[in-house]
Amino acid sequence: MPEFSPIWLDVADVATWLRLNMPGPVDDAELERVCAMTETYVQRCRPDRYNEATDPPMYLPDAEVYQGAVMYAARETRRRNSPAGIEQFADGGTTFVSKYDSDIERALRTGSWNRPGVG
Repeated sequence: MPEFSPIWLDVADVATWLRLNMPGPVDDAELERVCAMTETYVQRCRPDRYNEATDPPMYLPDAEVYQGAVMYAARETRRRNSPAGIEQFADGGTTFVSKYDSDIERALRTGSWNRPGVG
């Protein structure tokens, strides 16, 4: 099985965000894969964060983009066992896990927050 390692997204930041927002342990190997996938997604959404002065160009997210990436990776990890967006908790009943998050869309400039372009 191939290993995936994120470059600029710290797995510990996503794990901290998840542990604040969900009970139970987090699979660190799965979280690393999700973080690596998130980096690719974020870099496609926000190509303006590449530093062209370096060779090769490095991706340098600002605080808004980085927090959006943390939240996106956490949401993807949270939804992995609930592709329909529904989770069952023993003590709290059924909970809906949203597939739409305006905070993430705003930070990554996707969806309704996508800036208009020409051409």
